[in-house]
Amino acid sequence: MSLLNSIWAYHRKAIPVVVFEHKMDSGMLDELGQHPLAPEIQTTSQLSFPPTGTWEAKQQVFAQLLPRWRTIMLLDADLVLVSNLDDIFRLAEAGKIVSGADGPGIYYADHFGVYDPSLPGTQAPHMNTAAVCFDARRHWDLAGLWAFSSQYGAYSPHRGVPIRLPGHGDQGLFNAIACQLRKEPHFHILQEEEWNDSTIGCTLRIQQVGEDRQLTVMNEITGNLQRLCHCAGPKWWTPEGISQLDLKGDKLEIFRHFAKLFPGEAEQLGQTAVDAAFH
Repeated sequence: MSLLNSIWAYHRKAIPVVVFEHKMDSGMLDELGQHPLAPEIQTTSQLSFPPTGTWEAKQQVFAQLLPRWRTIMLLDADLVLVSNLDDIFRLAEAGKIVSGADGPGIYYADHFGVYDPSLPGTQAPHMNTAAVCFDARRHWDLAGLWAFSSQYGAYSPHRGVPIRLPGHGDQGLFNAIACQLRKEPHFHILQEEEWNDSTIGCTLRIQQVGEDRQLTVMNEITGNLQRLCHCAGPKWWTPEGISQLDLKGDKLEIFRHFAKLFPGEAEQLGQTAVDAAFH
């Protein structure tokens, strides 16, 4: 709900939103259906390769939506927007594969030869798939192979028999496939600190709260404005996540800011108890 509320803050209904739900109960689905974004809800069990988990489901989103839309952005549910993303969509429309860095890069060892004999020994940027955007029709090969490989990832419970494709989760397979397909010239990799904040752990400060519920957030490591706020470690709604994020400036408060609809928005929906439901 926090992610949806942040999309609402920066884009309203300008962008169609699809939620791929995994084992949600009827109450959760009802809450989603009442959101002002009116997201389309698809169940992961209806995907081409019914997944055993959410990583396998993520790998199929681009291929699933390709018949209906060209430029697609995949977002994890444990992040919120703290900026408008129109520029990201424009980059993707121009052919770029847009994502944040995830560490300094990756070296493909010998066991990555299962993808392609030329892959071992290759060094490439390592992209984070918590938020990734590209034209799925222009890069249909990447979209299709990422979906197909969801059955064969070595990270899966059945160890990806018989191919056993190596790599850390959906992200590892994405990077290996993109490198195998020689997609590096199309990469547009954004600064990790301001984009997905995955391995560094930045301190964030809220600079301004707009009447339209938009936030202006400063990254104190880079001195630049933050684009997304990502909860890559313990989740912000858990005791462990609260303890960790409390040390990162206003990071926890950013998530909580979007955790419930503002009173005026709740009244538009006729939901008198929405604050209690989403707190």
